[in-house]
Amino acid sequence: MSFSPAKTLLLVASLILSHPALCGKASTAIGAAISHPDRQAGDAIDDNKRKPEAILSFFDIKPGDKVLDVLAGSGYYSELLSRVVGEKGKVIIHNDQHFLKYYGVALDARLAGKRLNNTQRIDISLNQLALEDNSLDTVFIILGYHDFYYVFSESEKIDVPKVLAKFKRFLKPGGTVAIVDHEALKGAPANSGHTLHRIDPNRVKADMQKAGFRFDGESSILANEGDDKTKQIWDIPNRQTSRFVLRFKNEK
Repeated sequence: MSFSPAKTLLLVASLILSHPALCGKASTAIGAAISHPDRQAGDAIDDNKRKPEAILSFFDIKPGDKVLDVLAGSGYYSELLSRVVGEKGKVIIHNDQHFLKYYGVALDARLAGKRLNNTQRIDISLNQLALEDNSLDTVFIILGYHDFYYVFSESEKIDVPKVLAKFKRFLKPGGTVAIVDHEALKGAPANSGHTLHRIDPNRVKADMQKAGFRFDGESSILANEGDDKTKQIWDIPNRQTSRFVLRFKNEK
């Protein structure tokens, strides 16, 4: 399902009005990041589908933040995050070896010449990821949470409770976990993350609440009523899947 320009602007405006922190420096930084002249051409083409202004606004990304971009792939959002948080902020770009098989070359090109000098790249299994406690403002998981349930091999299987407990330690009190993913049918089993590359948003909510995070809101900005949620994402034209947007807060 596509949105008219007027409807998209209305949705973005409603997000801004409902989140005062989006005013001023944050909204200016987001707009500047999206319109930055040094962005890669392919990224700008994806903007219409991914609606980064609304997404970054919903998750209250702002200058000075420290963000972990989990399973960041080629770094579409890593670059935007880098420009929004600015020189006083930091973005940790995470991928595991499986993701690097598909996205490593593109990520190398994005980071070549120290284009994003407020970023740190970490290539490691989520099971082995180690960061300083209480150091992050946001854990950003875009189109990657379903891969927590993708079994590359038994030795690489992600220990979901263990990883979520790490995120809880890494985040500051009140910090945010930002999750966007391809939507599976309600009640779909966890292995839909493996078979369809989708996940039921209710499973995500249950996982996060069990780990001690508070559900803090959701947005339908990326919903697509025409998406056939029984199909693999690769079988959807232009991968225009219905995507849920969930925000959680770290309460200690």
